[in-house]
Amino acid sequence: MAGHILLAEDDKALSALMQDFFRAAGVAVTPAYDGEQALVLAQAQPFDLLVLDVMMPHLNGLEVCEAVRQESDVPVIFVTALGQEGDTLAGFRAGADDYITKPFSFPVLVAKAQALMRRARGLRLGASELGYANILMDTASGTVTVDGNPVNLRPKEAKILELLLREQGRTVSRDLLIERVWGTDFDGDERMIDRHIASLRKALGTASQHIRAVYGKGYRLGGST
Repeated sequence: MAGHILLAEDDKALSALMQDFFRAAGVAVTPAYDGEQALVLAQAQPFDLLVLDVMMPHLNGLEVCEAVRQESDVPVIFVTALGQEGDTLAGFRAGADDYITKPFSFPVLVAKAQALMRRARGLRLGASELGYANILMDTASGTVTVDGNPVNLRPKEAKILELLLREQGRTVSRDLLIERVWGTDFDGDERMIDRHIASLRKALGTASQHIRAVYGKGYRLGGST
């Protein structure tokens, strides 16, 4: 999965719709339906992102965020009907990273959430590490893991993955793949690129969903076409 979020929204119908959009994007979701439940869940397990409604029973979203901020820098998005400037400022003062007012676009919410999770992962990576979703590569040691489990890659597969990780979210053209991975060893058979991508996908298992073909252009890791 491309991240695990806590979604705190007391409107169960709206929560169900939001969960559908996140899960369709490959994001795991744990729902909470009031502020107290949200805080208990947030303190009990690690999440990649919190999506908090502001107006919730028992504890409001601001109170949940302030409590979480005492022990965690997990990204937080507020989703709320309160759209005045003072409400927005209160959200950021409580520790939010983004603030979205209702009604909102579900795809935009998902995109903002994914961007915050990518940014947070990047800040936590070491100098020689590259990561996306559940894929982690240490370029110094040459190791690759998916969900913490080691993955064995052949040299050219590892070079392809490293290039895709460095250019994540952007399309990597076939010409660039040839230049960076094969160089002067390329024999002119472009189907060789597809065969190596297929082999890389097989090795990555469930994480293979993040490698996408862009028709007529090349391949990309995550991002939009």
